[in-house]
Amino acid sequence: MRSLKHCLILTVTFLLLLLPTLSIAEVPSVPETANPAFWIVESNGKTLYLLSSVHLLPPNLHWTRDEIDNARSRSQVFAFEAPLKDADVSMARFVEANGKLPKGKLLKDVMSPSDYAALEKAAWSVQYPPKLLAPLRPWLAAVYLELYSYLRAGYSPYYGVDHIIEQAAEAKGAEFVYFETVEEQLSYFLNLTGRAEQKYLKATVRDVLDAPDLPADLVRAWASGDTAKLSAMIEKGFDDVPQLKAQLLTARNRKWVPRIVEMLKSDKTHFVTVGAGHLVGRDSVVALLRAKGFKVTGP
Repeated sequence: MRSLKHCLILTVTFLLLLLPTLSIAEVPSVPETANPAFWIVESNGKTLYLLSSVHLLPPNLHWTRDEIDNARSRSQVFAFEAPLKDADVSMARFVEANGKLPKGKLLKDVMSPSDYAALEKAAWSVQYPPKLLAPLRPWLAAVYLELYSYLRAGYSPYYGVDHIIEQAAEAKGAEFVYFETVEEQLSYFLNLTGRAEQKYLKATVRDVLDAPDLPADLVRAWASGDTAKLSAMIEKGFDDVPQLKAQLLTARNRKWVPRIVEMLKSDKTHFVTVGAGHLVGRDSVVALLRAKGFKVTGP
């Protein structure tokens, strides 16, 4: 069973705000060269570029190529999901206000004894002390477990596609735009029902314990550029909690498309980098743009 570990790392950039130091586990190898999916959107003589990102990657993975580099050099504006610079304070404030169980309650009070024992085991396996998870709402505990499973595998936001592109664009004095704030990204989790939160956490725990190779599986799928395979993995990943897909993918894609349409009307060329989960599948940004009649060249 493949669960939600596939999804957040492809959809939510606030994960990059957490930068602990962990010892690295022995993990499956991933390719040294990646060929991520890339699209060119055209309308009335205007061009916009779309690149699929993984927000945390292992070091020494070469993912750029001439087509992408040329597009970056032609672009004046770089668009990302959310601004991360100096956002740790905003995230801490949001988590303090919205990420904890009611005062006096702990996760063990809202989970079965067997499920909580599995949670503790999963937390230790990714080097996250269970007592730090104990006061958190299930959705936030699941997010931390997923993040730490990638960090434990040796993946880092410093090597993520977004971070590398943003650094290079900043060095050349480019403009930046963002689809959301960090708070807006986090707020999508608050729309989950209590039952959905519990399912999300339980599925994430199961994956951490039973499928430790999932980070490498995901990176290999993204690196192959096989959008059909990646889409299938993501669809399967949301099987347990379809509400999470509706919140994190479908709703956000539909909000972003009008913004992209406005970018295409600009006199400046935009280079858009978002999590790969937003760009594959029938409800993706790419599919929505094609449905509106835009010429979209790419997979």
